Amino acid sequence: MAYKDFPNTGNCRRNKVASQLPNLAHPLVLKMSPAAHQIDDCYTIADFEIGKRLFTTHMAVQLVVASPEGREIGSLSQLDALITGYDFEEAIATLVKAGLDVPRTNLVCDETYEDVLYKIIGRTRLGDSNSKESFPTLLRQLPSLDLSTDGVDLTATAITQRVANGLNLSPPGSEADNWKYTCRLWEDVQGTGEEPKVVEACISNFPPRFRITIRYCGVEASGEGRNKKTARHIAARRVCERLNLRLSL
Repeated sequence: MAYKDFPNTGNCRRNKVASQLPNLAHPLVLKMSPAAHQIDDCYTIADFEIGKRLFTTHMAVQLVVASPEGREIGSLSQLDALITGYDFEEAIATLVKAGLDVPRTNLVCDETYEDVLYKIIGRTRLGDSNSKESFPTLLRQLPSLDLSTDGVDLTATAITQRVANGLNLSPPGSEADNWKYTCRLWEDVQGTGEEPKVVEACISNFPPRFRITIRYCGVEASGEGRNKKTARHIAARRVCERLNLRLSL
């Protein structure tokens, strides 16, 4: 079975899968959250965009205040990684427990809890006068970065090491082998004849970050990376692991 438009991994040795992608019934879609078809959602795109920027600013201020080196350090360069490790689900639960107006906490479509929190923040800030008055309370209720406990080193070097040790989101094993799982997955596709459904989402414009979701044989998995190829390889690896598709020795 031949497929068109398969992303070139640059490493596949089998010609039958080296440069072929399943001709999807539904083309790849690049979208921002919330999805364009969410016409009845209580959150708007403006809520998401405003909330994301307000949250990023809030976290940056926390990071600077918590550091003994203040604005002289290079820790702001680690902000994206620190936000990646933030427990957004816990933060939303905290806001609900505090009695704040949170109209929706469940995930819709390909949302993450990070998306939902941004929308909550944006909706509160852009809402009516009563909603705006609760905005400072909302920020105070957000769980703080765990950087100020006794005995924790907050120097730039220490923060960098914490990020390296604690925020590794890649699957176990060598990242250099991830492309092999993309090859293995599409090799299986040729045997089953079932076409994977692949969805692309841009989850951050700056710094750039993409999420690729693959649905195949009743299994769904996602991968995130600074470019689409990296995200696709991670997603393919996770699908293979769930389907117990092993690499050839």
